[in-house]
Amino acid sequence: MPTTRAQWFAQSIRAGLDTRLLAESDVLAHATPAVMIAAVPRDVMIKVLDGALATGTMSAASIMQSVTPELIAEHVAPSVVWTCIAAAAERAGITKPTGDGDAPRELLRRMLASGLETGMLTPKSVVEHVDAKVIGHHFPDPLTTKLLETSLAAGKMNPELIVETLGVEAIAKHAPTAIVWAALAKAGEDTPVIIVAEPPKPSLEVVDDDVASVLVDLEESGMLDMPFSSKPEARPAPKSPEPIRAKPR
Repeated sequence: MPTTRAQWFAQSIRAGLDTRLLAESDVLAHATPAVMIAAVPRDVMIKVLDGALATGTMSAASIMQSVTPELIAEHVAPSVVWTCIAAAAERAGITKPTGDGDAPRELLRRMLASGLETGMLTPKSVVEHVDAKVIGHHFPDPLTTKLLETSLAAGKMNPELIVETLGVEAIAKHAPTAIVWAALAKAGEDTPVIIVAEPPKPSLEVVDDDVASVLVDLEESGMLDMPFSSKPEARPAPKSPEPIRAKPR
């Protein structure tokens, strides 16, 4: 079952491809053949090879017909996938304060919508960037009026009410692209670190069966209870023979 992050990444890649801000070759520049071979299920890669052999051709577009955005987002490392999406945003000028355009705005809209839908974004995380100053300076008066009227009627103002009242489409359309991207990037870059546990080291108490049997024999004979010294026992030097004396005549 794909994680919420994988679902959001897959929808973001598809949005990039649909808006032509992301090409198949851009995806494979990050999810390289070596990366895919190591991460994507083997039967999918066999399908890619079968298709290439049948047609005699291979291209980034043909590969992604089998290795779909969903498979890439699910199996390739999140940091690799997000780098691919972020690079597309940078090329499109979305990350710049002066960024604009129909395609960039549409990508932001779809990423905002899917991020909120999957739970990768929350109204609070959006409003942390699209705050009162942004709303006051960049949103048209009818929208800010509607926000005030709705808040007065509800007797409250919170992130959930702001996002619901303004709407994802208006946020993506009126807020500076760099501001909206900052909210997306915070979620995208917040990739959990996977710590791989080291394999357990062999215990020093493990004794070979033959050695164990010898120890048992020594214990039964009582030899293990004898004092042991690491130094060799000193032995007295041999006595010199007494000289032979001649008998008196």
